[in-house]
Amino acid sequence: MNKLGKRFQIDQQIQSPRKFQNLQNDNLEIQNQLVQQHIFDNSMSMNIKEHIDKLSNTLKSIKEDLRISREDMNLIKEDLQKIKSNQYQEEDRITKTLLSDLNKQKNDLKKQQITTSITYTSLNKQISLLEDDKIYIKDNIIQLESDTSSLEIQIGFRTNYDI
Repeated sequence: MNKLGKRFQIDQQIQSPRKFQNLQNDNLEIQNQLVQQHIFDNSMSMNIKEHIDKLSNTLKSIKEDLRISREDMNLIKEDLQKIKSNQYQEEDRITKTLLSDLNKQKNDLKKQQITTSITYTSLNKQISLLEDDKIYIKDNIIQLESDTSSLEIQIGFRTNYDI
């Protein structure tokens, strides 16, 4: 083999996958053409009644496939409607649950707010009373110290720190 022949052979071996795929597609196309030619040759050898029967059977088969497809489509539509219905019911249930929880929390918050307000008011009253008691006690202490001092002067009592 000369150099060009070897080079051509090497190039054929290193074909890209795309070229290989194209060759496979070409082979499939040729096979399909041969099958169609064979079917055509067989149909040419059949008489008209056989053609009509074959076409009638093909039509029946297509009608049956169409009927089955319609039934499948109707079943799929029904399933879709059931799924949608279930989804809506579930969404409603979840929404109701969430709203119920929200209302419970809102009511609990209001109760806590009222309780806090009452407690705050009560504590403020207690603080006010304690402050009043403190002032009253201070006044009494001052009065008591004054009375004690006055009594000590009247009876002549002296404390150690006075001397």
